[in-house]
Amino acid sequence: MSTDLTTDLADLVEAASDGDITRDDALDAEAPLVALGLTSLGQLRLIQAVERAYGVRLDLDDDPVYLDGVGPLATYLRARGVPG
Repeated sequence: MSTDLTTDLADLVEAASDGDITRDDALDAEAPLVALGLTSLGQLRLIQAVERAYGVRLDLDDDPVYLDGVGPLATYLRARGVPG
């Protein structure tokens, strides 16, 4: 992984979406990931990948604003002590 959290998260989005959402699309998007085509299965894959990569637990009981895009996800992770 690179030293830029947002770029790394965009790579995870691309992998979780099986390439349907490219890294560049994830980085440039103003719309939520769901609007870009991230399916519910893709969301679960992304959550699992983020939890594994960063050793954090994403709270599924809260409003999942962290799925609005790589920016909100990076903000969410930084607030939980993930560097980048």
